[in-house]
Amino acid sequence: MTAPSMTAASRFTLLPLKPFQNRDREALARIIADTASKIEADPARRRDVALAQGVTLLRAPTGSGKTLTMGRALEGLIGTLPRRTCWFWFAPYSGLVAQTRDALKAQCPTLRLRDLQTDRVPETTRDGDVFVATWASVASATKEGKRARRESETLPSVDRLIVALRADGWTIGAVIDEAHVNFGTSAKQAAGFYLDVLQPDFTILATATPKDDELERFERLAGITRVNRVEVSREEAVRAGLNKVGVKAVHFRPDPKDANLLDMGEVAVFFGLARHNAIKKSLAEAGIDLTPLMLIQVENAAKGEPDPADRMRDFLKAQGVSADTIAVHTSGEPDPMFHALAYDEEKEILIFKVAAATGFDAPRAWTLVSLRTSTGPEFGRQILGRIMRVHGRIQHLHPWTSTPPGEAGPLDYGYVFLANPAAQLGIASAASEITALHDGIATVTDTVAVIQVSGGRAVLVNPQDGFAEMLELSPAVASVADAVEGAASGGSSLERADADEPAAPLRSAALRIQRYFDLGDTLVRRPRPDGMPAGDFTLTAPEVAARRTPPGQTVYPLRTDLDFPRFLAREVMPRTMEGLVAGIADRVKIDAEVIAMVNRTRGKVTVTEEDVFGIDRTSRRETVPLSGWRIGQQAQMSFRFNDAIDERDLKPALIARLRRELEERGHDVPEERDLRRAVDLLALARPDLLHDACRACLAQVVEVRQDEPIPERYAGPDLLERAAKNVYGVFPASMNEEELAFARLLDEDGAGTVRWWLRNESGTRWAVSIILPTGRRHYPDFVVGVDARRRSEDSIALVEVKDDGRTGRLFSMTNTDKVRTEHSRYRSALMVFRDERGEWFNVVYRPDIRRHHVGGRFTIEDLVWTN
Repeated sequence: MTAPSMTAASRFTLLPLKPFQNRDREALARIIADTASKIEADPARRRDVALAQGVTLLRAPTGSGKTLTMGRALEGLIGTLPRRTCWFWFAPYSGLVAQTRDALKAQCPTLRLRDLQTDRVPETTRDGDVFVATWASVASATKEGKRARRESETLPSVDRLIVALRADGWTIGAVIDEAHVNFGTSAKQAAGFYLDVLQPDFTILATATPKDDELERFERLAGITRVNRVEVSREEAVRAGLNKVGVKAVHFRPDPKDANLLDMGEVAVFFGLARHNAIKKSLAEAGIDLTPLMLIQVENAAKGEPDPADRMRDFLKAQGVSADTIAVHTSGEPDPMFHALAYDEEKEILIFKVAAATGFDAPRAWTLVSLRTSTGPEFGRQILGRIMRVHGRIQHLHPWTSTPPGEAGPLDYGYVFLANPAAQLGIASAASEITALHDGIATVTDTVAVIQVSGGRAVLVNPQDGFAEMLELSPAVASVADAVEGAASGGSSLERADADEPAAPLRSAALRIQRYFDLGDTLVRRPRPDGMPAGDFTLTAPEVAARRTPPGQTVYPLRTDLDFPRFLAREVMPRTMEGLVAGIADRVKIDAEVIAMVNRTRGKVTVTEEDVFGIDRTSRRETVPLSGWRIGQQAQMSFRFNDAIDERDLKPALIARLRRELEERGHDVPEERDLRRAVDLLALARPDLLHDACRACLAQVVEVRQDEPIPERYAGPDLLERAAKNVYGVFPASMNEEELAFARLLDEDGAGTVRWWLRNESGTRWAVSIILPTGRRHYPDFVVGVDARRRSEDSIALVEVKDDGRTGRLFSMTNTDKVRTEHSRYRSALMVFRDERGEWFNVVYRPDIRRHHVGGRFTIEDLVWTN
């Protein structure tokens, strides 16, 4: 059976005030009454009195009943003040306006709530009327910028409403709820409306934090310098049964081997759901008819990525959660009854995406899963605020309200599960702020007296202590300025609060992100000239010569005294890729390790729980389901190793192959999603299997072309260094330092092993190319003619020269492919590098680590015997 909402139920049941709430209500009423009496005694000084003693700051932790306390205080003042009073209640967000109206309507029935947008008639206003609105609805640089401040045929502007009420003898009150987030960048406009239009006689600022820069900025701009303080500690709210005993923050650290296979958002939701179900069980065992609420706060969707709310909803369904119990409220899927969802007990889980500072009541909430990356204290305050409340149906079980007092149990804690461990810092900071709140009431009403100075208006503070403080609180006029100036020169302490004083500039830290793209051997596609046929398009030898022979350079012709082939063999992709996918799937080696991946469903994490208000901290090891979504995301790049192969074709082929293998070996065949996860794990853990299969298939179908001659000439700078064995007789200018050093090594061979050498030119039709498993072409740096002992066509060896690996490029995955892939005619290309001492080393592939690695020292003889 669905329980009635808190709003509906409380229309018939008024909540009794807790002792501290009653104390604070009386304090608020006493301050307002004293201020009203002083205004009545000297109406000409009402603004000075209002700003000198009429402002009260109510500080209390979230969930301690600030709205109830202030509403009951306003109710009790109806008919008791010297003048009729109209109140303007400001909430920071439109959603909180509706929430505040519902709470006041239910718990303060003698207050009449009015709509600032549609009901602004002065003649119908009654004592104690309350307008609930946001600052955004009234505060702007120009009054015409807000609907409520524009005249209409039937309604005056809010400016005229306030003027009319004041002229008719009314006093004006202002309640600024959530004052620590109520102003922000609009603080100056809000202060302008507060000072110039509203000019309240009584102000109540309510906040859940002991200190906030934005609140202090507003006070400074609005000229508020003397504030009554009414504060409530968290301990007081806990003892009254309104706040939970503690809040436990839970974060996770995956085992390194599982880090890429686990999605920390899913991990947080998994454990949050487990705790939510445990709370349900504890409530049932205690005989409490209440459905707890689990909150999941998701991040905004990145461009091109699936909506996190949709993904979390799908994950919950996969965990057995009924879709009917899940509610969603995001900017893309807004729920008009968002704030009522917290009370709808047909819903057990609320997935929401709202600003970090947007608060809402959720008394059914024990667990909150945060997937956001926010880490600041404001984020932490809102996180704690949503789960600190104690639902009315279990307050009698609270350790401090039960008879006799009991011990804290699982229902006395809130639980925050963090996908981003760094968010723990913001929560810890917020907890420290909340803990800093203390009980107390400090008023300035008894130390404020109104006096006349030099015909102007001023306020004397603490006269009985012999301390005179002159405060300029009225709009700047010459008489007041003179009075204050004279008082200051007489030795008194001066504090000015000028509403027109420029606000301090806001400073924000900008995060600069730099992206570094290492193109490496990525194929650069050039536009095809008009009339050029499709296919293997690069540049012809004459075109290369023409384009690389600027005027004034020297042309170096091919030598005729060396014996070398005029045509070199280059590999190109086949014209059709038909059968390649099926061939790869058939060639992938399915061994016991691959079979084991089918049954691998869980990974390990370290779970740490910490009471943010205490010192309790525990850690334990747990297993969690592997993330199919995360594995699929990580595996995508493993399947995209060849531009000509579509993973949408390859993955189903591999799944079918795996299914056949399991059937033939007598294993149970799992569901399709488990087979898909196993194939993704295979691509992640053993990418070499796909590469090997593709390499073997390509080796059978690549085309070898030998139809373009080596260019007849090389154009380069004048007076290039002569080379004894280069086919052009010089060391080409295009070589870098490492390549030049290796070229000299070849050229200085005196044993006759090297007969000739050529600098291979990337991207040309005549140059030697090797098709890699990625489908890209690799152009080794050197083509070397070796003596007849080398068993390759024309006894040609290929060499790739790299740096010493200090930049990391030597050991990139692309180079693994280069080391492992053989040319169909010339066999594998050697890869060499020079260390800091000038020694040359080979790079070899190691099957045990599935990567290339530093081999032995390179010698010229390696050109003969290396495959």
